[in-house]
Amino acid sequence: MIIPHHLLIAEDENLAAMVLIEILEAEGFRVTLAHNGVEALEVDEKDPAALLLTDMRMPVMGGGALIRAIQRRRADLPIIVMTGYTEYLPQEVPGRLVVLHKPYSLSALAGHVRALLSRQETAEH
Repeated sequence: MIIPHHLLIAEDENLAAMVLIEILEAEGFRVTLAHNGVEALEVDEKDPAALLLTDMRMPVMGGGALIRAIQRRRADLPIIVMTGYTEYLPQEVPGRLVVLHKPYSLSALAGHVRALLSRQETAEH
């Protein structure tokens, strides 16, 4: 039996989150939603994700602080940033961190998820 990859989504907009969950679950991933960075860190502590998808602007703790906090614990965790903003974005790192500007193609998002997870698996073996 193949165990599905666990994806953690940090997104405060419910409609955007529901669309992401639907698409990614249809692709065969197990998905957990957090509404802010603090929730995302708590989820990842209990049930480590294979990949983080995060918005930048969220209440309580935004994406920038979440990325810094999670990278201190898990420097190798692949991250996809989904944002409508252009300022204060993290630097893209090939195979490690991708920035997608809203609106983005959902098929492109799924492709980035698969590519980052594939690269992660290759690095582990």
